[in-house]
Amino acid sequence: MPELPEVEHASMLLRRWLAGRTIARAEAESTRVFRGSDRQMFEMGLPGRRFERVDRRGKYLVLTFDGDVALLSHLGMTGKWIRQPPGDPAPDHSRARLRLDDGVVIHYSDVRLFGRLAIHSASGIATLPELEELGPDALSDGVDVDRLAAKLSGTPRAVKLVLMDQSVLAGIGNIQATEALFRARVHPARPGRSLDRSEVRAIARGIEASIAHTIQQIRREEEMRLPEEREKSPFLVYDRAGEPCPRCRTRTGRILLGGRTTAFCPRCQPRAHREAHARAA
Repeated sequence: MPELPEVEHASMLLRRWLAGRTIARAEAESTRVFRGSDRQMFEMGLPGRRFERVDRRGKYLVLTFDGDVALLSHLGMTGKWIRQPPGDPAPDHSRARLRLDDGVVIHYSDVRLFGRLAIHSASGIATLPELEELGPDALSDGVDVDRLAAKLSGTPRAVKLVLMDQSVLAGIGNIQATEALFRARVHPARPGRSLDRSEVRAIARGIEASIAHTIQQIRREEEMRLPEEREKSPFLVYDRAGEPCPRCRTRTGRILLGGRTTAFCPRCQPRAHREAHARAA
C-alpha cells in the first residue's frame, strides 16, 4: 500500500520521466479514479502542456504543467505510475495514460481503483481542502517533537491512530506507524496522553528512521529486481505477526486498531510505560 516512501519514490520517477517533455495525448477510461472530478478535463486539458515539476505533499502528488494546469494524484491502495517505451503493451489495470511527445507512455495503473486523479488550476491547488488540512510532511518538514508531544498529550486515542491522522503528520500510514512504534519500543495502543517526552522523542526518531529505511529498500529493489519479485518483507514487524521479534526473538503479536491490523512485540513494546525502553532502536 503506497505510503510516504512509495509516493516519494513515485515523485522521483515522474520527475525523471517527464523532464523536458510535452503531453501529446491524454487518455482514460471512465472509472472511479475520476470520482469528484472530470475525466474529460484530463483528456482535454493536458495535451500540448509542457511538464514543469512534481511536488509531493503527504500521500499526494501534484504534477504541474505550463498554462496553470496541475494534475492531482493520490495512489490509494494499489495505484502506481508506470513508464512504457513506444510500442510496448499497456500494463495490467491501466486506467489513464499520458502519451509524451517522444512516444513514451506513462500509465496510471490501479487494481482496486481507490486512487484518484483530478485536474485543477496550478495556482489554486494549494487551497484544496484535502491539501490544506494536511499536517507537516513527515519527510520534507521533519517530525517536530514539541508539536507531536502537544498533539499526543491531550488525547486518549491510541498513539498509532494519532500518528496515522494526516492532520497530525502527513504521509504516515499503517505500515510506517507500525514500524516507527516498534523502533521506539512503544505499544501501539498506548493512549497518547500516557506518553512522556522521551517516548515521543523516540517515536519521532523511529518515524524518520523507518521512512529512510523504506526509501532505501525501494531504491535497492529498483536497481536489483522488480517489486513483484520481492523475496522477503523489508519491514521489521509489519505483516510479520506470529514471527520471532527481530530484536528479542519473542513471538510477535497482533491487535486491531481503527480497523487495521497492527503487529507488535509484547516484550519490546509493553502496554505499560517502561521508561528504560523509551528509545529508538
